[in-house]
Amino acid sequence: MENNWANEFYKMQYEFIGDYPEGYHTESANEILEQAGKPVQSMLELGAWDGSMARALSKHVKQITTVELIKEMAEKAESLNPDNIETIHGSFYDVSIPQKFDAIIYIDGFGVGTDEDQLNLLKNIKHWMEEDGCALIDIYQPEHWKKADGIEMYLSPRTMPHIKRRYTYDFEEDIMMDTWWHEKDEKLNSTQYLKCYTPDEIYKLCKQAGLNIIGYYPHGAMDYESMKYNEHASLEECLSYRIKVMK
Repeated sequence: MENNWANEFYKMQYEFIGDYPEGYHTESANEILEQAGKPVQSMLELGAWDGSMARALSKHVKQITTVELIKEMAEKAESLNPDNIETIHGSFYDVSIPQKFDAIIYIDGFGVGTDEDQLNLLKNIKHWMEEDGCALIDIYQPEHWKKADGIEMYLSPRTMPHIKRRYTYDFEEDIMMDTWWHEKDEKLNSTQYLKCYTPDEIYKLCKQAGLNIIGYYPHGAMDYESMKYNEHASLEECLSYRIKVMK
């Protein structure tokens, strides 16, 4: 499965954002381990970026395997990883991984491609999961992103004052589009496209893949009138939510 935009967008995104400071993912790593609900000996991370989340988790998990599409980021991860992290460069839609895992995570990024692509990925996740294992997957909530259609802002006025983004929404296909560019040249822009799912829709898709959702964890929401982020939001209003699935 290929998405021509993915390589370009995620490489550009990494060039703009750069490395996360040490300790940046500590809180998120602790949250993931708490949501897993039991000690995790082996973990698979999909869409691992430069491996910084995996490194935060590696202090508590015996063995971690990561899969990253962008070659430069996979190489960066390999140069920084401790011995208990293995990095695989490739697409998680078609990569071959013989091992089974206690926990699988896909943080912020599910929805690349078609419904059929997502179904195939969920089937892969089931295949990679131990019988008593679980997966934690972030899902974009369509009701929030419908409200974001047409919103334009600076990515981070304090740390990246020249980088802008624009949200648009495909109401027929339920796809959130996020376009980034440098304010000096909007023509040099790049866009990611992520399919959004309501809780009912992702429940049905997981059922098709042979997975059961046993938990929903809503994230925060952006108030686009005040342009302020609220850390707590309902499952219907959040910008994304995390599902916990098991066989």
